[in-house]
Amino acid sequence: MSRTGGEPPPLPTVCRTALWTARMRADESRAASPCVVDPWAAEFVAAAGPQDPPPGGPEARSFLHDGVAVRSRYFDDYLLEAVAGGCSQAVLLGAGLDARAFRLPWPRPVDVFEVDLPDLLDFKNRVVGARAPAAARRITVAADLRDAWADALIAAGFDPARRTAWLCEGTLVYLEPDQADAVVRTMAAHSPPGSEVGAETMTSQDGLGCLRSCRDTLSAGGASWRWAPRDPAAWWAERGWRMTVPDPASLPYAAERMAPYLPMLRQAGDAGGWLLTGTRCGPGPAAPPA
Repeated sequence: MSRTGGEPPPLPTVCRTALWTARMRADESRAASPCVVDPWAAEFVAAAGPQDPPPGGPEARSFLHDGVAVRSRYFDDYLLEAVAGGCSQAVLLGAGLDARAFRLPWPRPVDVFEVDLPDLLDFKNRVVGARAPAAARRITVAADLRDAWADALIAAGFDPARRTAWLCEGTLVYLEPDQADAVVRTMAAHSPPGSEVGAETMTSQDGLGCLRSCRDTLSAGGASWRWAPRDPAAWWAERGWRMTVPDPASLPYAAERMAPYLPMLRQAGDAGGWLLTGTRCGPGPAAPPA
């Protein structure tokens, strides 16, 4: 089908994953008892125009939808608690099309830095327009995490001396292991003790048969799942972060949503560590050479 001058251009695969996730948050927002309500998600989906649905069959889409719902709620709570506890700036690495700067009820003024690829941020900013968050100062930073992203972040006003709440949601998995290592060490090198981090890692999801077609589609588009540490908490500790792996049973919304998938996860050899939060512990390792 040919596109007219008013239709949006197709998004790169790595940006389409953000759009698929926005579609899941939009659907979740309309649920009877949603884990998360994101009024911006439907705006982004509508602005993107007709797009292919997320890859995979019904089982994969159901699993991914519930996983995104739980993940969004978990990291929403983490960010609000981190800011309430004294972090005065938040850095969302691979911010995607989530509008946390706007939609979260921030307990105090906070600078929210959204770091992502230029194409995605251009699209996001066109939809956002001149609207500003009520309680946060939103700063966008166009950068590739495989490059010198910290320089761009500092140039945008980030202060490495202030306690920071970092978020790596749906981001590190697309990096090569050495690139993920560099990102996390760079975060540590730019964080005073007391800074916090929330992160998602791949565990058994790589072994789930229902996600095979999803992985294949992403790989064909240049967005393969690459980074999956065997022991996430130990991996992060080696890089200056003391991590906590939550027990899903202690989170009622997570226990309810993920219960149908537990047999499938156990069969795939689930080792835990899908969602983590942590604290910067001491001076730790230096950033890798530029």
